[in-house]
Parts: sequence; C-alpha cells; structure tokens
Amino acid sequence: MTTQLQRTDTPNPLSRLLLCLSLTLGISTPIQAASFDCEKATSSVEQAICHSTELSRLDTILHDNYQSALANLPAAQADALRSSQREWLKQRNVCGSQEACLNQLINQRASQLHEAAKHATSAMDAIIVSIPTNPAKAAQLLRSYRGPLASAWLIYLHQFEPGSNVTDAEVEQRHQNIIVSMKDDSFPQSLLQDIEKDPKVSQATAVLTLLRMVIERAGYENEYGRPYVHCFIFKRQGAAAYEAFGPLYGSTRDSQAPICSPQGDLFELPAWKKLSKLMNPMLEQASENTGTIRFASYAAWSIFRLRATVSPEDFLTPSQRVQEAGDPEQQIRSWGDNKTWPKEQREQLLAAIEPARLATMGWLQTERSFSASDAAKAANMIVTEWLSDRMGFILEMSGSPE
Repeated sequence: MTTQLQRTDTPNPLSRLLLCLSLTLGISTPIQAASFDCEKATSSVEQAICHSTELSRLDTILHDNYQSALANLPAAQADALRSSQREWLKQRNVCGSQEACLNQLINQRASQLHEAAKHATSAMDAIIVSIPTNPAKAAQLLRSYRGPLASAWLIYLHQFEPGSNVTDAEVEQRHQNIIVSMKDDSFPQSLLQDIEKDPKVSQATAVLTLLRMVIERAGYENEYGRPYVHCFIFKRQGAAAYEAFGPLYGSTRDSQAPICSPQGDLFELPAWKKLSKLMNPMLEQASENTGTIRFASYAAWSIFRLRATVSPEDFLTPSQRVQEAGDPEQQIRSWGDNKTWPKEQREQLLAAIEPARLATMGWLQTERSFSASDAAKAANMIVTEWLSDRMGFILEMSGSPE
C-alpha cells in the first residue's frame, strides 16, 4: 500500500472515487439539512422540520446523538434505546406542524440522547484502553456490542492478540458487519477491497487500515471532546500502524486521519518552533500550487512527528527514501531563484538546523534514555528527514530553480 500519493493524471485506485466526488447543492430553499430526505417528506411533522432551519438543525443533532449512542451501546441496551425512540416518535408526532411543540420535544430528546451517547462512548473507550493489559477481558466485553467500532477492535485482537481467543468465524462476521455499516459511503468499501486484494499489503496493515477507517467514522476528536484512545497501537504495532494511519486518500479526507498527537514536547521546543517558523513561508507558497493532494503530505508529516516521539529508535537506521532524495541542506543552499526564496531567509533557516539537532539530542537522552551516540544518530536522521520531506514537497510543487 502506498503511503505517499503522487499527483498524476490517472488517479491511484485508493483515491479514484474521491477525486470524482462533487458537492451538489439543493435549489429548493424550503428544504433544510434534516436527518432525512426532505424531498420525500410527507407527514406534517416532517414538512415542518424541513421548512424550519432551527428544527432541521435540532433534528440533525438528535439523529447524530441517537446513532452515536446506538453504535456504542451493548446489543441489549441498543435494542432498548430503539424501543424508547419509537415511543418518543409517537409523542413527537402529536405535535403535528406546531413548531414550538416540536422545538421543545426535539431539543429535550436531543439532550437526553447526548447524555446517553456520552456515557456509552465513555464505557466503550474504557474497554478499548484496557486492550494492552487484558485483551481477553476486552474481547469478552466487546462481543456484547454489535457496532462497527467493537467489530473492528475484535478483528484487531484476532490479528495481534492471540490470547484474546477471537475466532476466525467471529472475524468473518464482524468484517461483514463493518462493510454493511459503510453502505452510506462507497469509497471506503472500494478502498478496502483494493487493499485486501493487493498482495503487497500485509495482513497487519490491512487490519489496521480497516480499524483506521472505522475510527474515522466513530466521532472521535469531535465538538464534544471525545479523545483518541487507540494511540497505544503505534508503539505496539510500529511500521504497520504508521503506514495504515498515514496518507491514504490523496484528498481532503487525509486531514481527518485519526493520527495521535506527538508523545512528548519535542516539537514544542524553541529550536523546533523556530525551524518550523522559518520553513513555513516557502511551504505556504508551494501549497498554493497543490490542490487537495497537499493533505496527503500534511498527514505524512503528522505521522512523522508521532513516530519521531513514539518510536525514535526507528531513526537509528538511515532511511533509504531520504538517501535517494539527496541532501536537503544542500538543496536549500543551492536554490537559484532569489526572488522566490531570498538568500537571507535561506541562511536563517540553515542556521536554525543545528540548534534543532542539539535540542533533539538532549530530548532523546532526557526523555527516551538514549545514549549520547544513539541520540546523535537519531537526532541527525530526524532533522534530516524532517527537512527532506519539506524540501521534496517544495521542489515537487515549485520546481527546482537553477
């Protein structure tokens, strides 16, 4: 599976469907963005919701909260919620077209479902957090759930935690459940099929990619502050996890990749903040020529920051990709067009590189207990790869002036 998509006239199979998507705006102004198709609204209640911006907004919130609660409740509790929702709909329908009545009932129900979803997601996430320490118990608890998130984690447990005792039959059923849950978006289904048929993609990467796509749809890092709880997989699964959670789509979807924040404050150190600030003007200039493909690079850079802080030992070995790309410092020095990138700015950037290396060496020794020699090797590679990635982006998008 390719982790760095390139701009091309023939889209990669992993991004071909998204590149064809367009947003179609409705021209019938009374129809609002309700949770159902307003063009098919027949009852007085549905028509009232569709003709009111506020009711439509509330109805959408209610629907989202309901779906979140359903997806994160054990099967028995989810069935009970469905029953209570049907009873509530009967009460709502008594309002007919009375907007004030509908506003009160929908608002109240949306708040109730928000609390239900909050408690449900908290309980689900507590199970997920327990996976590294007690995978068998986590599997036992996840079996009581029917939603795609529980299914994806059971498949993960089958792949990486044999002691969890998840069976092949369970995996087959759960995989099918996930595919069905994606019926509202054909793109992930197509992408997963491409991955599963590709002999170059490992089973570990395929399983982690499936997990990644479910997490993307599960409502993490949203306005309610649900934090990521899958971050342990990067240390445990290494390269396969970094590959699966990195750039995948070659579009704005890569901006929603569930990439955890760096572990530690390495890139918040003054030397790194200064280096980033000095590089940013040229990156912004290059980004003007890229279109949505730039989000793949941004995702790759986020993965890099995570990997540098979670798995810095990976940088003790020189990267073949960086070696093939050439010396980024020399590329900066030899930039020939003083108008696009003034020499004074480049000299300031070059002067900021060594302080970033030294700061990284110190951080690795203090925060990751590296020896002095290993810290020097890894720091040099981290800084070089950071520069190389950005120079590759600049050269590809801006061209290399003589």
